[in-house]
Amino acid sequence: MAAEVEKRRYPRAEVNWPVTILTASGPIEGEVRNISPGGAFISCNEQPGLHETFRLVIKVPFERQYLLAKGRVARSNLYDPDDRSLSRGVAVRFTEISASDRELLNRIVAGQGDALDHFSLDKGE
Repeated sequence: MAAEVEKRRYPRAEVNWPVTILTASGPIEGEVRNISPGGAFISCNEQPGLHETFRLVIKVPFERQYLLAKGRVARSNLYDPDDRSLSRGVAVRFTEISASDRELLNRIVAGQGDALDHFSLDKGE
């Protein structure tokens, strides 16, 4: 059996951050489970439109700020009965993100940033 090849372009940080997905049909509340400078996996109960570009408002707890981006669904397992994943939600690819927000995500993924010394990324505390 061949080894599985990692297809992600960016490394990810495991987080539990609140997010609001602003779609044409209304907001969807969820939680970012992992994030990178290129996208995020969002646990949610509704799926944005597959071909829709939407805005994301992500609360970054230790920075006391919001990260703003635009994105599109890259994949979803919300409605796939054959997917046995424990995490249900959507993978979002960022289509627009500011240079400062991308740099913040680069620092978080690299384990840098002043607040990371006292903030647990995997517990959201």
